[in-house]
Amino acid sequence: MTWNIRFGCGVDILWFGDACGDRTVLYKKEVETNLDGLIARINQINPDILLLQEVDLYSKRSAYIDQMQYILDRTYFGYGYYGTNWKSQFIPSDGIGKMDEGNAIFSVWPLSEGTLNPLPLRTDVDALTKFFYVRESVLSGLVTMPDGKKFYAINTHLSAYSTDYTKYRQLLKYISVCDSLSFTGNPIVTGGDYNLIPPNADITDYCLIDACPGEHFHSHMDDPMHKEGSYFTPEINWLNAFYNKYESSLPLEIYKSDQPKYYSHSSDPNLDWNRSLDYLFANRHFVNGTHKVWQEFRKETDHAAVTALWTFKK
Repeated sequence: MTWNIRFGCGVDILWFGDACGDRTVLYKKEVETNLDGLIARINQINPDILLLQEVDLYSKRSAYIDQMQYILDRTYFGYGYYGTNWKSQFIPSDGIGKMDEGNAIFSVWPLSEGTLNPLPLRTDVDALTKFFYVRESVLSGLVTMPDGKKFYAINTHLSAYSTDYTKYRQLLKYISVCDSLSFTGNPIVTGGDYNLIPPNADITDYCLIDACPGEHFHSHMDDPMHKEGSYFTPEINWLNAFYNKYESSLPLEIYKSDQPKYYSHSSDPNLDWNRSLDYLFANRHFVNGTHKVWQEFRKETDHAAVTALWTFKK
């Protein structure tokens, strides 16, 4: 299972960074209530391996809660790894302050060989912004099952707002990490929030859908012409590099046949899910027809959880 949990913010709180809101700091009770809702869903779905993105540790915006420990204490997982993507003692912007956000892997079986691989940084922002900006990464761990079978679990979160080729360079680095672990001969299962839509998606431009009040795009007078994180047209073929090497839990022909059924994200909590950004891949087969996007969980976060059954031989 993969799920971007939006640092326990839920969807009713309009955070300034992605929902046209003005909130930058949450109250402890708000975060705990939202985390409890997420945890209830996790325990309901009951995955063996859980990949989470946007997990906060002692961050000002999420009331300094250690979300990794909070989740471990309230779920059935015995093992977990955390890898930071965004860490600063103080971010001098919008009251954000102290920040530690990252990816997490939870497992019912022992984890070892925890490794954090940094991904390329954005090149379309100034040096000061880059210094304090998110530094995406790939987190991996070796899972050992009771019967001695081993496999690698790999989690990532690619850049959401880059307007250059940063996301593509991150994707290539991510593929190289998966390749290096696959070359060991062990099975790998990987996923996360790629911030890329499938290469056969019908809709590739969400600028007007995502526009905040007062924002304008697509006019010759507009600068920028497109909203950051909402214009996928020039990126539409990038994920082919992954589909060509690894098996998806959701084959492209199945996605194409009923795209709204598999949408996993919407930046506006008042709109239905309207794009697919969350994925699971492996170097072994998924069980046909088991890919599920939990669209019924709409209030927990701005991403839907994605699950699938996976099978392999020793």
